[in-house]
Amino acid sequence: PPPPHTYHEAYYAQHPPLDSQGNPVPPLPPGSVPADGTNAEGSPSSVSGGRQLSTSKRAEQNRKAQRAFRERRDAHVKALESRSQLLDAALASADEANRRWEDCRALVDQLRVENAALRAALGAAHAQAPPNTTDNSQKPLENGNTQQSRGVSVEHDGDD
Repeated sequence: PPPPHTYHEAYYAQHPPLDSQGNPVPPLPPGSVPADGTNAEGSPSSVSGGRQLSTSKRAEQNRKAQRAFRERRDAHVKALESRSQLLDAALASADEANRRWEDCRALVDQLRVENAALRAALGAAHAQAPPNTTDNSQKPLENGNTQQSRGVSVEHDGDD
């Protein structure tokens, strides 16, 4: 059977490994090396008990490639974090602009309601006013021109 560490502890407690005679095999203490010279993974162990590093060109190339990958990954993560901060700032700015727009929209709505109320009050005041017997629709200006009392049209005699 495979070494006990490859199984989940609960499974191993219920199904201990057996030796060639069918007797349970006691687990090895941590850091010890089995009699056959293999480590817990079944690969040759180094004398110091740690992982044996290969000195081949291929292993060195792999280490360099892994280091370069980690550096690229770290740079990419930093770039993503920076972009995230920029997007957060842009979102906050957009939220503020949206809030200001909503404030202006509410003010415009309020002014429309007020304008409608003033127009209604003005219309009611004109309806209650007694009718004039004389025509006062045109008032003379200081320069001799006339201006209608209601509206913006202005008569001009062309002296300019």
